[in-house]
Amino acid sequence: MTARLARWSLLLLIVLVLAVWLPQLWNLVFEYRYGKTKLFYSPVREDFVYTELLGEGHDFIYRDRAGSDYTREEFEALIPFIYYKNMELWGRLPLELAGQRFDKAAIRAERQVMALDPVELPSHAPRVELFPLLESNPGRARLRFPENAFRGGERLEFIDSDANRLDPELTERYSEALAEQGFRFPLQAIFGRVSILKAFDAGYFLVDAVGDLFHVKRLDGEPWVNPVPLPEGLEVRHIKVAENQRREFLGFLVAKDGSLYLLGDGDYGLIPLPLPGYDPDRMELKIIFNPLYRTAIYSDREQIHAVAMDRDFEVIARYQRTMAMARPRLVDRLWETLTPYGLSLREPESRYVALSPRLHPAPGAAIGIGLSLILAYLFLRRRGQSLRASAVDLIIVALSGLYGLIAVLVLPPDRRTAG
Repeated sequence: MTARLARWSLLLLIVLVLAVWLPQLWNLVFEYRYGKTKLFYSPVREDFVYTELLGEGHDFIYRDRAGSDYTREEFEALIPFIYYKNMELWGRLPLELAGQRFDKAAIRAERQVMALDPVELPSHAPRVELFPLLESNPGRARLRFPENAFRGGERLEFIDSDANRLDPELTERYSEALAEQGFRFPLQAIFGRVSILKAFDAGYFLVDAVGDLFHVKRLDGEPWVNPVPLPEGLEVRHIKVAENQRREFLGFLVAKDGSLYLLGDGDYGLIPLPLPGYDPDRMELKIIFNPLYRTAIYSDREQIHAVAMDRDFEVIARYQRTMAMARPRLVDRLWETLTPYGLSLREPESRYVALSPRLHPAPGAAIGIGLSLILAYLFLRRRGQSLRASAVDLIIVALSGLYGLIAVLVLPPDRRTAG
């Protein structure tokens, strides 16, 4: 009996390994050639246009919502604020749109892109909870990293990076400065951008024990703390800080109910973004700013959505379409027929390791399981095993399809079950 249990355990282990690695091998052999749709709002047509990569031949299409096709140059001319450098090369500047003229300087002053990916959310990616507090007024052309970093807890604790020990003086100064502004420890969350490659340093946003939000910087070597007013009932889940030289917005604020806001620079004004169907846990988001419009584009792995807004964030137009990359190929249908599921070592929108099942559509998977069962039964009979002796093997095949069939084929039978 022990030998049988060992063999059955080994069969299950082979199935598990195959369910993880065979889908990856299949994807490597039949590499996916479809590119994600790039969608824009054209100030020329005052409508949505998009480009996609289709098929094996690296064929790009350039198309508008009505289905009209364009050459690449014609397409770029439809979104001249994006390709303003080409417009300059082609002698098409200044632009005349909506009764206004825009030269290179005017376009550059208004251009900005803000993006938020699911993997940036705290629950989707691990990180070391140590944060360097840069000097926001360095008195020089570039920012530089300090010799210490801070962490949250019952105080705002600063660690001397060289000596690897607590800096009690900085800890006391910053913890007191926060407490004087009404901050209540322990600290819940810290949000900021750890980089010196940015236009300026906006510091960090801290959430205290009761959910209140505070803005903290190091300014001229001293603590600088500001409470950030929030609407009644709004709970902060995440803040993505995006220091841009336009200094209109400090970044995105994601609320715990999934709603999204732009966080204003200076007054911390919150602008709610009208994004129906947006899910921060599984959708990539991009906001494109230009002199005339603000366009929000958000997508999962199948649908792409766009909302065009004026400068005051009033909705002008909406558009939604299924991307080419969501259309199943023949080889994808074949794989879903051969196997009932696959196992991934990570979630698609997360940086954590997790064994995640991907179930295939039932009708096709049932056909694959049936074929695998027939082949497994014929093979086991040829080995001389009776139906009763093959029962466990066949149950494993019934639960795993092709994976179980391969496991039965490669693992020698228990000779005591033959006959």
